[in-house]
Amino acid sequence: MAVVGDISHEEMTEALNQAFRSWNKGEPPPKPVILPATPEIGMIRVNKDLTQANIVLGQRGVGRENPDYYALQVMNYILGGGGFSSRAMDSIRNQRGLAYSVYSYFSADKGRGTFQFVMQTKNETALQAIGIAKEEIRRIREAPVSEAELNDAKDYLTGSFPLRFDTMGKVANFLAQVEYFELGLDYTERYPDMIRKITGDDVKRVAQKYLEPEKMITVMVGNQTMIADK
Repeated sequence: MAVVGDISHEEMTEALNQAFRSWNKGEPPPKPVILPATPEIGMIRVNKDLTQANIVLGQRGVGRENPDYYALQVMNYILGGGGFSSRAMDSIRNQRGLAYSVYSYFSADKGRGTFQFVMQTKNETALQAIGIAKEEIRRIREAPVSEAELNDAKDYLTGSFPLRFDTMGKVANFLAQVEYFELGLDYTERYPDMIRKITGDDVKRVAQKYLEPEKMITVMVGNQTMIADK
């Protein structure tokens, strides 16, 4: 529990004791279920009468405790997490006009996580967009990223970091996360250095290790009669 505000430690302790005095001690939750080593691969089609297809390419990610977590954040910013600065946005939206929204992200929890590549496009161009997404994933696995891409990613991740605690509510949430993931109270001081030390070789290494475009599960929701197999 994190409490932030104009309150002393003594006042907070008294208030919490009063609030929870009728609670009985329970058992801790069980450990997260260990997922099978090889999830089923393929495409899941959901037919909906929509003008656009909603697409998610996904696979297993990493737990928050994984030492490669920070290299993955830099890699993903370049791939699809960097908004208009990302390769996915440039390739799928800017160059080809296939999607208005396209992005990727790693969602990490204790011991587990997911990677998702998300986009919306016209039904008629859904399979084309999926093909380009996989091409971009393969490209970041196979070819080095440029120094400009690497520096832009690190500048954004370190520069935007203080925005995680620019309000009282954000500070409380941030401290709770730091405690939950056992990051240490010096995490705010260490974070910029952990990002800054990521190299281009690190980006390529984690892309090759954790991205598997041929093993991703694809979910496509749209008008399936207009999504022709090509």
